[in-house]
Amino acid sequence: MAYLYALLLGLALAVMARTGLPGLVLVAAVIAWIIFRTMRRRDQDLSPKNDTERWIFGTYANWALYNCEYIPDNNLMPNYDSTPILLGGRRGPYNSPDQRQYFLNMLDSPWDIHSKRELLETVKYMSVGPGFRKCQTQADRAWELCRCTQLLAIAFRLGWISRSEMIRRSCQTGKLIQKTFSGWQEMSESFLERCLQWMEDPSPGADMRRAVHSALWLRPDSPYSLPWDFPLN
Repeated sequence: MAYLYALLLGLALAVMARTGLPGLVLVAAVIAWIIFRTMRRRDQDLSPKNDTERWIFGTYANWALYNCEYIPDNNLMPNYDSTPILLGGRRGPYNSPDQRQYFLNMLDSPWDIHSKRELLETVKYMSVGPGFRKCQTQADRAWELCRCTQLLAIAFRLGWISRSEMIRRSCQTGKLIQKTFSGWQEMSESFLERCLQWMEDPSPGADMRRAVHSALWLRPDSPYSLPWDFPLN
């Protein structure tokens, strides 16, 4: 990509030398379009690209793998040990009408979120606001913080925020998660405990969540294999 930018810069200088400022404006517009298309393709790749993205995925992995496999009123046999690890959980294509409606429905109920502004306000409320401060147990804290990175992943899948903004905001929450829990085990078990309460265990959904939890510890590509104190910069 650096070579492409250098080539385009050379072309821009050549055009400006021959045609003056109008030619430079045209080339600049072409360069901007190419960069936009490149970043768009990058966003469409839903697999984590580095360990930072894998670590962040680990904070909402239980929800992501569950929603990747779960289909209402279907006798699906989940295979969580090979379910793909994808930002936002659901299979692609990125930002397709079906996927977009799926996430919009999820935000509508039970979240009652209908815009980027409402989503980011909810993340703030649950991470550094009253939603987190009122927590009494580690299970409550895991439930609040891990769902923040989940919401940010949804915002990315909806196109409300860019991949880079999702990572930046998720790292801020991730640092709070690192300070709040001693490691992946405490965080994941605390989240599962509160999740099972929310799903009114016993239930088929609760059993699926337990299966996800167990599978995450056995996968060779598990984000839980990363250091807990991984630098989130």
